[in-house]
Amino acid sequence: MKVLWPVVLALVVWLSLPLSAQSETSQKQADALFKEGYSLYQQYYNPDAFVKFKQAAQLGHVEAAYYAGNILRRNHTHITEEAEQFYRQAAEGGDVYAMLRLARKGNFCGTLRNCDYDREEWLERALDLVLPKAEAGDLEAMKDAYSVYRVADDKRKAWGWIQRAAEGGHAFSQYWVAILLEEQDMEFYWTDAGRRADMLKWLKASAEQGFPKAMLKLALEYKEDGRFDEANKWVDLLGQTDYFEALFNYGLILLQGPEGMFQYPEARPVEGLAVLLALHRETGNPSVKYSIDRSLSDLDSDTIAKARARSEELLVGIPILHYLPKFGI
Repeated sequence: MKVLWPVVLALVVWLSLPLSAQSETSQKQADALFKEGYSLYQQYYNPDAFVKFKQAAQLGHVEAAYYAGNILRRNHTHITEEAEQFYRQAAEGGDVYAMLRLARKGNFCGTLRNCDYDREEWLERALDLVLPKAEAGDLEAMKDAYSVYRVADDKRKAWGWIQRAAEGGHAFSQYWVAILLEEQDMEFYWTDAGRRADMLKWLKASAEQGFPKAMLKLALEYKEDGRFDEANKWVDLLGQTDYFEALFNYGLILLQGPEGMFQYPEARPVEGLAVLLALHRETGNPSVKYSIDRSLSDLDSDTIAKARARSEELLVGIPILHYLPKFGI
């Protein structure tokens, strides 16, 4: 029998390490696997992401277990037994959103007929975990408290916490306050104009911190209001992000120029097409391919050649992300 000496040697070295060193090595491996999985997840490569998350969860990574459960739930539109195992691992490890998955009402249980039996317990544990941190000024915990109270069907307290997080400067919370105001899900206003002014205020606050979803939405909202100069200041920044929708819109706007809905000051077909070509190269997205094909008939061969050459320099080695929220909010 052939002896795999490198493997044996590695095992001997591993076993000779102190337990604390072994634990630290496992944690580093788990963290690296989670990071890889999260990048794949944000690119919609769920099967590959699941493999990474599962491996990290087996090494004890709490958040990886949550995301592994989330992928399984989304694949089946309900919580399967395997998804429940991952959620429980994450919840027992202190992941508040795993607790909330186990606490939710409705048809999320799927085949788990008894999955509501500890719903209230998980909700209480989520509150016990989040509230002390939120009350101590932790902005991330304030945002989490919003989710906990929404699951608990207490909109007033949920709105209070997400507002506090936004006022404290939490970029995602600022964006989400704007979304809630737009959907009229929270807060009373005497006029629609007053509501919209506050919505734009929070969008801008989030965009100024560089949150890509806020940047794109602010540009779109300014465009809707006919504030084209302000809109196009944000358009110019969209190409510097790693957000799929921002890059897609950026390429289209540059191609359309003054004739487009944004009335962008000048058409920049080489750069616009180059962005779309690079985006399609990195993602393979069919909608981007369709937009490219439609554009080619309006462009001369020299412009297309320059765009193809320019595209080789763009988005190289940059994961193109969709900024998917952790809890579907």
